[in-house]
Amino acid sequence: MRVIDSHVHFPAKKIVDDGKPEGKQESAWVAGEKKVDPWLLAERAKWKAAWRFPQPVETTSEDAEKLWAAECENYDYLKKVVFVTAGSNDAAAALVKRHPKQFIAYAHHDPFLPDAPARLEKALGEGGLSGYKILAPSLSGSIGDRSLYPLWEIAQAREVPLLVHFGIEGAAGGIANHVNINPLSIHGVAKDFPSLRIIIPHFGCGYVFETLNLCWACPNVVIDTSGSNQWMRWMPYEVNLEILFRKYYETIGPTRILFGTDSSWFPRGFATAYLDEQVRSMVYVGYSEDELDAVLYRNAAALLKLT
Repeated sequence: MRVIDSHVHFPAKKIVDDGKPEGKQESAWVAGEKKVDPWLLAERAKWKAAWRFPQPVETTSEDAEKLWAAECENYDYLKKVVFVTAGSNDAAAALVKRHPKQFIAYAHHDPFLPDAPARLEKALGEGGLSGYKILAPSLSGSIGDRSLYPLWEIAQAREVPLLVHFGIEGAAGGIANHVNINPLSIHGVAKDFPSLRIIIPHFGCGYVFETLNLCWACPNVVIDTSGSNQWMRWMPYEVNLEILFRKYYETIGPTRILFGTDSSWFPRGFATAYLDEQVRSMVYVGYSEDELDAVLYRNAAALLKLT
């Protein structure tokens, strides 16, 4: 088995989050621990108990970098990790330059900033980053706004993927309603930029019907499988990983599905529990060994133009 984890967050305490001033947004798990509502705390405790994950500990950027490099060494099948956020574009670029054989990283900044296109050009050019990640429900406006088209032109011209989180955002108590909550809000962009590869993470994060329709209508849209996908528990109809892997296979085939874990903090590190559950589900659905290799490795390798 060989694996590219296409969805990892470098555990920086401060991240440049969409719609937030640079350096002012704490990482999700740190912010989450400050919630005091008993129900919110109980939901987080339930998730941790279900997955038997250890309590996150705060690490310096230097220590986190060493720990993630060690994860790639410890799991010999883990060929690359893709940091979709890493503290800032400059921090992401530095990580990649220090660990070119193990790390890949995306730009991540508010697309509505006046200099957003220039930031993206710099990040993809001299920064050596390999994609652009956006949290759509955190934006101050519609992701279909034509003022953002210069960004999509840059990404399409440089042949790098655009990863956009849609659906519910955060843990319990997070965002559930927004102008960009529905993946179909990027339908017009996907049509206007047919060569731009758009990644929808977490199987659409609660918007399965909409994401399947988007994938059906736009062959440049791919999905990733990252995270615990606990949103499945809150669906009005029965959904599990086997159902998701079967439905997406039937709609788009195995070549438009990317494996990811949404890993981040330590001591959990690379979330092997997610890998095990996803592989088990694909095997039970009937994915062949070749199709497993495509989802776990080849699709991401092709998208990121790895030799």
